[in-house]
This record gives sequence, C-alpha cells and structure tokens, in this order.
Amino acid sequence: MNGIDQTAFLWLNLSASAPAWLLAVARGISLQLPHWMLAATLTVALAGRPAWRRQAWRVLLSMVLAAGAAALLKRGLHFPRPFTLGLGTLWVPHGASAGFPSAHSATAMAFAVSAALAPVRWPARVLVFAAALAMGWSRIALGVHFPSDVLAAWCLGTACALLVQRLTAPAARRWPWIRVS
Repeated sequence: MNGIDQTAFLWLNLSASAPAWLLAVARGISLQLPHWMLAATLTVALAGRPAWRRQAWRVLLSMVLAAGAAALLKRGLHFPRPFTLGLGTLWVPHGASAGFPSAHSATAMAFAVSAALAPVRWPARVLVFAAALAMGWSRIALGVHFPSDVLAAWCLGTACALLVQRLTAPAARRWPWIRVS
C-alpha cells in the first residue's frame, strides 16, 4: 500500500472522536443508499415516462455489470482492506475479503453515470453524482476501503455504464420494435 493512499485513508476514516451524527450519516449512506438507488430505478423502469423507462433498464444493467466486474476483480487481485492491516477504525461489521475495487462505489457510479444519461434536468444529474460521491466517502469513512479502492471503482462504474449505453443504443435503433419498456 502506498503512503499517499494510507495518508488519505487515515484523514477520511472517522476516528473515535468523530461526532455521532457524522458516523450515523456515513452508515446510512453506505447501508441504505444502495437500496434507494435500486428502488428508484425499478420504480422508473416500471412506471416512468417511456424514454425514462428505457434508460432505467440500462441503469439496472449497468449496476449489475459493475457489481459483477468488481466481484471478479476482487477475486483476482486480493488487495487487503485497511482494517486487515491494522489501519484506522472499522465502524461496520465486515469480513476480511479483498477490497479492491469497492463494489458499493462501482455500483453507485454506474447508477449515477447511466441515470445522468436519461432525459432529466441538471439538478437530477447533480443529485445522482452527489450520491455516488457520498457512497465513496462513506466506504472510506467507515474503514472498509482505501481511497484507491473507491477511485478505481468509480472508473469501473463509469466504464460499465458507458459500455451498456454504447451496446444498447445501436440495438434500439436497429430493432425499434424490441423495447425494454
């Protein structure tokens, strides 16, 4: 682990003297935000405007692809988590599995990038990216991931969302009678 990554981790990881409300916010983001992202996406996929429904299915596919890619990378790379090296404070129960990249952060960024490609106004785009950034912060603050785990995950999530968009857009143009909505 390099010194910059460890230093950034120790700066962002919540210490025992952190306010209780900040710890509660980090836990809420990390543990509840994925459920809200999935629920919002499914709601739009099933009941949104037609253009939004089509993009919502792409959002779901992007999230699944990002989670799967993160899991495969973890199995192959075996990078340690901070708490397995005795660094920082772990605020949520977690196994000592590989930490690189953060699946939570990859999925959140896949959600954000893919959702931002929907025909929505800029405040919605800002909100989804703020949620993805908050997810990354929460994983470091809770002691589960190094900053490099999160940064790599954001790149992975972005790549998955753009790949899904690229592969599904031509199919929709080529076969317009085949709709996911």
